[in-house]
Amino acid sequence: MAPHEPSLSVPVSHNGKRRRLIVIVWMFAAMVVGLFLFAYASITLLSAGRAYVQGEGLWSKGQKDAIYALSRYALYANDADYQTYLTALAVNQGDRIARLELEKAEPDLHVAHAGFVQGRNHPDDIPGMIFLFRQMRNVPEIDKAIHLWTQADQHLEMLTQVGTRIRSIANTRALTKEESQGFLSQLHDINAQLTPLEDGFSSTLGDVARKFTFLILLVMFVLVSVLLAGAYLFSRRLVLQFEAVQDTLQAGKKQLEDVLQFAPLPILITQSSDESVVYINDPALVQFQVNRADMGSMRARDFYVDSADRDRLIAAAQGTGTVRGLELHLKDAQGKPFWAQYSSQRIRYDGQDCLMTALVNIDEKRRVHDDLHYRAYHDELTCLPNRAMFMDALKRTLGRMERKNGMCSILFIDLDHFKAVNDQLGHEMGDLLLQQVAQRIQACVRASDLVARLAGDEFVVLIEEHEGADDARGIAQKILGALGRDYSLSGNTARVTASIGISRYPHDGVELNRLLTSADLAMYQAKTQGKNNVQFYRREDSSQLPG
Repeated sequence: MAPHEPSLSVPVSHNGKRRRLIVIVWMFAAMVVGLFLFAYASITLLSAGRAYVQGEGLWSKGQKDAIYALSRYALYANDADYQTYLTALAVNQGDRIARLELEKAEPDLHVAHAGFVQGRNHPDDIPGMIFLFRQMRNVPEIDKAIHLWTQADQHLEMLTQVGTRIRSIANTRALTKEESQGFLSQLHDINAQLTPLEDGFSSTLGDVARKFTFLILLVMFVLVSVLLAGAYLFSRRLVLQFEAVQDTLQAGKKQLEDVLQFAPLPILITQSSDESVVYINDPALVQFQVNRADMGSMRARDFYVDSADRDRLIAAAQGTGTVRGLELHLKDAQGKPFWAQYSSQRIRYDGQDCLMTALVNIDEKRRVHDDLHYRAYHDELTCLPNRAMFMDALKRTLGRMERKNGMCSILFIDLDHFKAVNDQLGHEMGDLLLQQVAQRIQACVRASDLVARLAGDEFVVLIEEHEGADDARGIAQKILGALGRDYSLSGNTARVTASIGISRYPHDGVELNRLLTSADLAMYQAKTQGKNNVQFYRREDSSQLPG
């Protein structure tokens, strides 16, 4: 895309509108992030509450297992029962250690974590349990649950004291039946006092979980409702703006088409993606001999005579976005070719990346140019290349021969007794004779050889890539034979011969003027030796060369 590519789209919004759009987008992003964070915190709180409920179950089980094991120990004095009692009681003691640490102003969280682990809580649940204890302590239901938890400490302390007394007696003697019954009664009382506290703790946590769940659902409902309402309003605003943009685009498109329709030059607009024609004005319809109804099936690539021209235009347009005065060979829908001067500019049209092109038919200009070029480089009488074209071709040939280490020869041909034909039959017959001479010389050489008329009755042949002097002589002899036959000139018969001089590259020189002059000198030697023969340039005649 060019840096300053024209566009038919609506101009970019003002800075104020852009800032408002950014604020709205960031506001929605903040709401989504806030909703996500709230959901995460809610899940964390609910998970922590669930963990406390599970912990309460572990705490209750540990307390009951401890009382049951200690009761068996009071009856049977089995050490295994006492170890079971200690293991079960450690669960309750671990939870108590964690709670006491968290109640401090600056608790050691590692100690609290270790206490909860001792209480057989899952390590993944412990961070949430600590967060809930510390951050939600002032919630009435949470405070009530912690109070019930604290009340259980004195009963656990009584349980510990009973266990210590039973162990002390059992280490010295067996417990009497009365002692065992007394301890069992105490343990029963402790269990009876702990059970309501456990039930209250569990019930309170259930109330907390239900309350949090309700509040979380309510807040999420409100947030989602606000987010959906905002999204609706924002989407509605975008739809209205989009419709306004489309209306402006269509109006701009219509204005452009009205302007282009009255332009005197053929103009068409093509899509950059597939070269389909999306707009064409009336002068272009006439130029390309198409109907507007056919526009949907037209492709710009169909109008190029040479696909290389199409590639040149695309490359130029992609490079700068603008093309000025590019001459291309085109054809209309009927296949008739014509030359056009292209000027193209990349634009946005109907929301698409397109190329708008104006063209000028330069067929007549090209014909005049080509005719002038032909006249400048060809002999008007014989239509052979003239001296200028021959010298240009010779220069290029010598360059190739130098690179390839090759050989070439120049045959300088001059007619014998041509002046007599002009004097006896007139210049018109002389011109007719020269035309037939040109045809006979061309018939004697290869298609790759160049035949030119230098002036008057002087002709020259440039032979490339031949086998050597004998090959050049053979061609020259063939030309002599062809030129020596009678000529029929509008009822008159004429006979002329020719003298031919030959110079060779690099044998006779490497500079084009010297080679041509050498061939001319060799032709002169052929005339001095009786005419109608072929002579090669000889170095001993170089003193006769100019300069």
